[in-house]
Amino acid sequence: MRKIQLKKVADARLTERFGRDLNESQRLAAFAPDGANLILAGPGSGKTRVITYRVAYLIAKGVPAESILLVTFTRRAAREMVGRLESLIGPNASRVWAGTFHHVGNRILRRAASMLGYGANFTILDSEDQLDLIRLAMDDAGLFGTGKMAPKPALVQHLLSFVFNVGRPLAEVLAERHPDLESWRPQLEKAAEAYASRKRAANSMDYDDLLGQWGRLIREFPDQLAAQGRMFHHILIDEMQDTNIVQVALVEAIARAGAGNLTAVGDDAQSIYRFRGANYDNILKFPDRHPGARLFQLEVNYRSTPEIVAFTNASIAHNLSGFPKTLVSARSAGVRPIAVPTADAYEEAEFLCQQILECHEQGVALNRMAVLYRNHHDSILLQAELVARGIQYTVRSGLRFFEQAHIKDALSYFRILVNPRDDAAWRRVLLLLPGIGQVKAAAICEHLARAADPLALLATAATMALVPAKSKGFFAGLVADLNKIRASGPETNPAAAIGALLEGGYPATLRVKYDRPDNRIADIEQLGVLAARYESLERLIAELLLAGDVYGMDTLAEGDSPAEILVLSTIHQAKGLEWSRVFVPRLIEDSFPNYRALGEPGGEDEERRIFYVAVTRAMDELYLTYPLLISRGGRGPSVVATPSRFLTEIDPSLYEPVVLETEFDVGWSRPDQD
Repeated sequence: MRKIQLKKVADARLTERFGRDLNESQRLAAFAPDGANLILAGPGSGKTRVITYRVAYLIAKGVPAESILLVTFTRRAAREMVGRLESLIGPNASRVWAGTFHHVGNRILRRAASMLGYGANFTILDSEDQLDLIRLAMDDAGLFGTGKMAPKPALVQHLLSFVFNVGRPLAEVLAERHPDLESWRPQLEKAAEAYASRKRAANSMDYDDLLGQWGRLIREFPDQLAAQGRMFHHILIDEMQDTNIVQVALVEAIARAGAGNLTAVGDDAQSIYRFRGANYDNILKFPDRHPGARLFQLEVNYRSTPEIVAFTNASIAHNLSGFPKTLVSARSAGVRPIAVPTADAYEEAEFLCQQILECHEQGVALNRMAVLYRNHHDSILLQAELVARGIQYTVRSGLRFFEQAHIKDALSYFRILVNPRDDAAWRRVLLLLPGIGQVKAAAICEHLARAADPLALLATAATMALVPAKSKGFFAGLVADLNKIRASGPETNPAAAIGALLEGGYPATLRVKYDRPDNRIADIEQLGVLAARYESLERLIAELLLAGDVYGMDTLAEGDSPAEILVLSTIHQAKGLEWSRVFVPRLIEDSFPNYRALGEPGGEDEERRIFYVAVTRAMDELYLTYPLLISRGGRGPSVVATPSRFLTEIDPSLYEPVVLETEFDVGWSRPDQD
């Protein structure tokens, strides 16, 4: 690599730190000339340091701090960078425009709101505020009171936001992602219009408007675009691979209107948020959009051992698209990643817990370990095993399994069958039916409570008389579902009861009530896998409800410290983090890679990037596990699973296969030890 001569800056101390704290490739990137620059920062390569030092360098050579725009994706990242910058250049750091796209958009719009028909005191709607206005807009559009199960406000909110962020018509998005909502398209289009009108009438904006109205400002008012071009002499974008078309269009338009100084920083190999609207081409085609752009690569990895880095290099090399890269570890030698086949998913969960306990006994704190999974539902058996073994953990990927609304729904059906006087379970199930609110649900519950056999009274004319006319069909469906579950023999076959629930009307309810319905159905199927280990529905419910107390804990047990909490997370939530020991379970085809993603253009490459993000979180040891047999919903015979292509496509010399003993808790062996 060619040497670079440090530019002369005013502060000798800062010059010394540039030379001491940055390696050669980092210095090349931090001291990049004016113009368009793309910095490809591999995992653990010091991305945040390079961005911070580049801003410090620009200020040191005379660029006014207030003319630098640094756009990040989280407030935490912005605070961290400004904090580091302050340690380099002092209070001047606070004058840099640093923040998320939405934060910057808010600051700009406060200055020009009147030009767009808003008052400068416009309100920013939080999620609950948005839901309230969307409910009213849906009513305006005739989505309620039709006697049919209309999509829920939360789903409409998610849908309208996604349409905005990908810049595509609602009809296209419905056809691709929500074909079950196609019959509602006219009303949804009207609801979108009504929602926009209500926001404007209320002098309020949601988070998307902070970008949309900013974009409108520079499109409709050329003087505003020119002013922002003069205002921001240098623009830096963090995590370029995560931007959507709206965000990149904003900053690139402003850069073109100004000096043209745009530095994009990111890693195309870690582009994994397409489901949120991120556009992979924003980083991949940056050189095409900016002819003459300079490319800098940070390939020295300070996080992981050479063995882990070699494994990750071999993995991402199989992708068809992306910038060629080869990371080099700056650390001393360690151990190869370990691949462990298990008999089934139950043994996989047991092995993971056993290995976590062994690492803990060796002195590794629980919070230095993480289990990273592709699908949230793949954690249910592990969560149950962790509870059984008394291992404290936190779930970074959302609610703990038994706190999730759809799991509570499913359990409520079964609680009714085990205890027909369970008032809370009756209320929850009744409130799932369109047209039945709190008042009607209370009246029906009170009526059933007076009966010696509430289930027998459920299907009578007297009960049906309490049900609103528009809800009678749905209520009859509930009666049929409960009878079907009872006929499955749940007393001795809990998994069959869950299968009966999924064959009834609940999946249709779930699809209109919640977002990501396919993921939620998969969750309930995994509940069936867990249920297959129980001999009675009553025992399953009792243990799950007791486990729920543990799963729902918001505070640590007395005497525990944060260091004694294991991390469970989806890979998407783990991006940017690192742990000493990382465990990646359920590495089988259809699960990882996800079978739905494989049917989409570029889906396999994105799934491999998700795998790449997972394995590059590991600092010292990496464990990869996969069950040899898998059961769908705990019903029927198990089938042979196919190991993930992300493991089988890698040279076997780069990882260490492990064979579990018959009773694996006495230890496992490597093939060369047999």
